[in-house]
Amino acid sequence: MYAALDVAVAMKYSWAIPDERALQIIKHYGPIVEMGAGSGYWARLLQLRGVDVVAYDLHVAGDDEEEEKEADSDDKEKENNKTAATSGEESHGDAEETQPSDGEEADEEPDDDEDEIEENEEDEDEEEVEVEQVYWTEVLKGTPKDLRKHADRALFLCYPDDFEDSQESMAMASLCNYAGDTVIHVGELFGQTVCLPGAWGRTSSEEFQTHLATVYHKVLQVPLPSWHSSIDTLTVWKRTKSSITDGAMYAFIPEEERIDLVAASPSTRHLLLLGNTDAEPITETKSKKRQRSKNKPEHDESASDSNETVQPASKSRKGKQAKRS
Repeated sequence: MYAALDVAVAMKYSWAIPDERALQIIKHYGPIVEMGAGSGYWARLLQLRGVDVVAYDLHVAGDDEEEEKEADSDDKEKENNKTAATSGEESHGDAEETQPSDGEEADEEPDDDEDEIEENEEDEDEEEVEVEQVYWTEVLKGTPKDLRKHADRALFLCYPDDFEDSQESMAMASLCNYAGDTVIHVGELFGQTVCLPGAWGRTSSEEFQTHLATVYHKVLQVPLPSWHSSIDTLTVWKRTKSSITDGAMYAFIPEEERIDLVAASPSTRHLLLLGNTDAEPITETKSKKRQRSKNKPEHDESASDSNETVQPASKSRKGKQAKRS
């Protein structure tokens, strides 16, 4: 089931799957600054809906060529160093030939291990799928420090941490450098993941989620279409103001920004009605009374109609009697 994730599709478009509701929610909080935009797919969809978006990523088009050039220069330096070291060893060749045969065999063993390691690395390289990077819109090369100049925009983080290039959390660094009031997060959060071990999910670090819930408060959460291996949601967070009472600090969250605490799965949703068992009979009796009250006028009307029909008959009889008299 979890193999259903198509890495090539995710690399071309996005690891998180957008829907129209999510895009309209983000539009509501525009303008937007996105850190970790990747291919810029979400940013492009937002731009098509009239949203002003500035998209950043640590790696953009052209980085691979620069890295290859740096790697080539490093390889050349290593080769030059090896050549110098080899020439130095040749000058002492006579002394090395006097070493015992046991030592020579001992020196050969590490070479075999190195060959095995190189073969394993080649096999891993062959298994990796090469996907050409596609950019759907302009993605600027930047770091979380660039967020300091965008305090007037809502911060959008979509699958911000992958820990492929570094063990440092880019999401955490983004929060520390962002001075605005609104954060929009797309991905997994604490307790909403199927990836084990751990309960923090695979899209953002534990320290980021802790800091996010400390400095901000959640005002909106909606589910997103997800791959079978993830449980993605879109959440909106507003910066929390603090108040000091009796020497203790508390978070001040306006009542209109407090999220509903009621949550239940389909298997436990019926338990939410347990506290309303007394209210159901009252509702039924009231409805019955209302039905009876509605039926009464109909009965009276039918009676009045019958009276009306009877009265003319009595009048006609009186008229006949008067004629007879």
